[in-house]
Amino acid sequence: MDKLTSTARKIDVVFKIVDILLKIAFVTCLVCIGIVVVGKVFDLPDEMIGTVDQLLEFGPLTLTVADAYTPDFDSMLIQAAAMLALGAGCSVLGILCVKTIRAILAPMKEGKPFASETSKNLRKLGWLSLILGVAVQVMEAISLFTLFIVQKIDTLLISDKITHANVNISFDPSFLIIPAVFFLLAYVFKYGEQLQTLSDETL
Repeated sequence: MDKLTSTARKIDVVFKIVDILLKIAFVTCLVCIGIVVVGKVFDLPDEMIGTVDQLLEFGPLTLTVADAYTPDFDSMLIQAAAMLALGAGCSVLGILCVKTIRAILAPMKEGKPFASETSKNLRKLGWLSLILGVAVQVMEAISLFTLFIVQKIDTLLISDKITHANVNISFDPSFLIIPAVFFLLAYVFKYGEQLQTLSDETL
């Protein structure tokens, strides 16, 4: 039991740090969105808001685009604001997940792994991880779609050798494994809680 409480305390410290990092990420997203909004409302010079580089990235592949084909600044701002908003949303979901994990660890730090709230928090964590997984999938799809539109991929690539360019958005169901594990653990801990209650009543 001492090993369990010691491990739970160490894991809790790790997630406390993760919680701080996620909050920093959330605030950073909000500040960047604020800069974009203020810059457009007050019609500030583009240089004060940000810059548009000439790099086009496809995973590990990076292309340098000629000046004449770089996307316009306003389109890039819209794309950046959309991604920042989605990033802020994912940060909030991450913060809620970490808060729930720490709530699960709290009774374990006291040597009570089968506390009544543990199974409920595991079920809650399952739903949060499911929502977060869907949000990440949506974020990736929007990122790919806006990249295609804003960077005008069809204009850049279509030539005598390439006749068509298209975006194929796929859905990766592998993220469902993590919520399934949490729901299963919730069932296991609920059963353990019932056994613990029966044991206490017997004593």
